[in-house]
Amino acid sequence: MCGIAGYISLTKQLPEQCVKAMADVITHRGPDGSGVKQLENIAIAHRRLSIIDIAAGAQPMSNVDQSLWITYNGELYNYLEIKSELEKKGVLFKTKSDTEVIIYAYQTWGAECLQKFRGMFAFAIADLSKKEIFLARDHFGIKPLYVYKTKNEVAFGSELQQFRVIPEFNKAINTTALDNYLWLQYIPAPLTIFKHVEKLKPAHYLTISFNGEVSDQINYWDINFSTKNIKTKSEWLEATSTEIKNSVRSHLVSDVPFGAFLSGGIDSTLVVKYMSETLTQPVKTFSIGFDEKEYSELAYSEKAAKVYGTEHYTHTVTPDALALLPKLVKHYGEPFGDSSAIPTYYVCELARKHVTMVLSGDGGDEGFAGYSTYLQWAQGMPANYRTGLKKWLYLKMEALLPDKYPRQDTLQNWLKIIQSLDSNWRSMLWHNDLKSSMNDFPQDFEHNFKNTKNYSYSNKAQYMDMKTYMPFDILTKVDVASMMHSLEVRTPLIDRNVWEFAATIPEEFLIGNKSGKWEGKLLLKELLAKDFPQDFISRKKQGFAVPLSKWFGQQGQLRDLLNDRLLGNSTQIASYFNKQAVSELINSTNTEAAWLLLFLEEWLQQFNHNA
Repeated sequence: MCGIAGYISLTKQLPEQCVKAMADVITHRGPDGSGVKQLENIAIAHRRLSIIDIAAGAQPMSNVDQSLWITYNGELYNYLEIKSELEKKGVLFKTKSDTEVIIYAYQTWGAECLQKFRGMFAFAIADLSKKEIFLARDHFGIKPLYVYKTKNEVAFGSELQQFRVIPEFNKAINTTALDNYLWLQYIPAPLTIFKHVEKLKPAHYLTISFNGEVSDQINYWDINFSTKNIKTKSEWLEATSTEIKNSVRSHLVSDVPFGAFLSGGIDSTLVVKYMSETLTQPVKTFSIGFDEKEYSELAYSEKAAKVYGTEHYTHTVTPDALALLPKLVKHYGEPFGDSSAIPTYYVCELARKHVTMVLSGDGGDEGFAGYSTYLQWAQGMPANYRTGLKKWLYLKMEALLPDKYPRQDTLQNWLKIIQSLDSNWRSMLWHNDLKSSMNDFPQDFEHNFKNTKNYSYSNKAQYMDMKTYMPFDILTKVDVASMMHSLEVRTPLIDRNVWEFAATIPEEFLIGNKSGKWEGKLLLKELLAKDFPQDFISRKKQGFAVPLSKWFGQQGQLRDLLNDRLLGNSTQIASYFNKQAVSELINSTNTEAAWLLLFLEEWLQQFNHNA
């Protein structure tokens, strides 16, 4: 795992000097080595965290005639198969690294090489024959990639904060992105907080010519929930177990010590189960909890650790963890409102004391329909809306008699379930001259939702989360927190093979109303049924929630801090929001919204201080 940077000068600015500064900003992503290569008016750089082929995998790396140069962040889990295919075509390899495989895959197949890759990646290949740079991001957006463009320069990198070291960096703020942040608690691609910086979307690539022309982002892959396979429940259980176990095995290739995050939830417990069945030595596992017992899952993680005989480590997060806020804000580079960034930071810190790489259970909820939002969404279905003829008839009635059978599966209804702040709150917050920042839908949501037209309720939700919440919240959070500690996190449940398999599972095997109680992730729960009692498997989902209501409530330990930061005379959010509306919001029961504003305030303080 690593960090990358690139700079194209369209003036007399020295690209090597600039790109080196950009790489130095992200030393935490690659403490084991660095490299810079200047090629004409461009320069690319790399920071290395050594995981595979430690001796020979240094970057930037070239092909044999040095017509292609790569800087790459990620891991390809099927690189040995691709390498074998390339060797049959006559390619001779000098290293054992997946980096060299990507170079020759691109040389052989061009952009089509992306169709062969299975893994997490963000890379740039400088192609001297074409006079362009090819940038690509993995299928799910596990690894980040940002592009900055003005009339004088183009740059790219792994973190937003890298662009701040570019001389005369254009710091103009995108207020539409800021409104999306209030709406969703994250900023969806291609937007960033800066007008002149974009995120490369997951499963997309683009090209940048040496003269600074940036192409449109091109989509190279998508998931398809339309085709469902016919299997019995026992056959689905066996197939699911096989698919996940194979993914876990493929994610264990490493030349450094590794372990696993273990929250005690279904997904991380399942990953640890298959790790323990695969490895000969005990798995090192890591968990975070809180003094507020209703928020802590430590008892469950300890139970899972005991069942699978892991070497288990824990840490308890307390309210003084808020002292982390300035550091978190710096590394996220833009407003990021998921408060579970705090425990994620601490579990990464804990793990890095013992290992260099961990597996996580991220993606199980999205891939196998486990979120409470899916249950809430599913409860909008009529009682007889299940499968077969009844389901087909109801869909027809919705189309023919919309007044009598109004559609429940609309984008507006989905947003009501997932949003942080609705349009009423946001309209109250914005100053009148900034209300134009508000749109009908968040960036790309309408386009993505149109792709779900023929999907079932749960598949619609899964697809939307895969396109939005998973990459721009969950994966962003884990990437930033882990890289702050030079820790690689791999996600065997966010895997191309696993998702393409899971998309063929009929809805009734994933989500259902069992004895009057809606449950999701039914197959994964059953895979653990022989190892754990029902009160472990079917308990209410907790997630990684922080006890904000305890910390920020009227009697909370951090209440005074909240008021001072958001209502004081030197507050920065006052440039955008009405103070009265801010006061009403932080005095409401929506303590997650208070965190949104607190993170934003800290970001604005740092932004204006460094402007």
